[in-house]
Amino acid sequence: MSRVEAYQKFRERLFSGELSPGQFVTQKELAQLAGVPVGAAREAIQKLEHESLLKVHPQRGIQVADITTKFIREAFGLRAVIEKAALHEFAAGEFKFEIAILLKHTREVLEQAQNEPTPDLLDRAVEVDWEMHDKIIACMNNDLLSETYQINAARLRLIKTNNRLSPSRAISALEEHLEILEFCEAGDATGAVNALEKHINTAMNRALQGK
Repeated sequence: MSRVEAYQKFRERLFSGELSPGQFVTQKELAQLAGVPVGAAREAIQKLEHESLLKVHPQRGIQVADITTKFIREAFGLRAVIEKAALHEFAAGEFKFEIAILLKHTREVLEQAQNEPTPDLLDRAVEVDWEMHDKIIACMNNDLLSETYQINAARLRLIKTNNRLSPSRAISALEEHLEILEFCEAGDATGAVNALEKHINTAMNRALQGK
């Protein structure tokens, strides 16, 4: 098994909620949980520590990132800095086709969620949520920006693992996305950035409250 495969398996276990924030495990236990060889586990653990998802404590073991107030504020603060800068270019640039696709997907899922919010639909709502944020960053065509965003997105996913999405929150998040995208459609970069800032602050406050 390659170190990339081991890394992906570790991430899947972290985001599945099988490991609790702040929990201590041994390297062997973590390797067994992910179903990877201990050798491949070592390199994956180093990369996850670099991303602040795990912390290696000599003589004590490996600790899953503890979702503290500081962890939450830093992750959402970095998100705001990166995404607001990217969104300003996205809304003012030549991305009409990408905006139209995102609007279509958001409206479709929002309409379905308002009528019948099934578990499968909530999963789709999460996908659409990430789709917008990912696309805004991807359209900047900046490898360094994308790498930083992806590392921080993993921290945000870990935070959200401990705050399950409710039907009402899914609907309000989609409505917030719709507002952002409609500003983008109109070419109003300032309006889009302000709407994004409000959206990020709402998500951060819910995370801080454990909702």
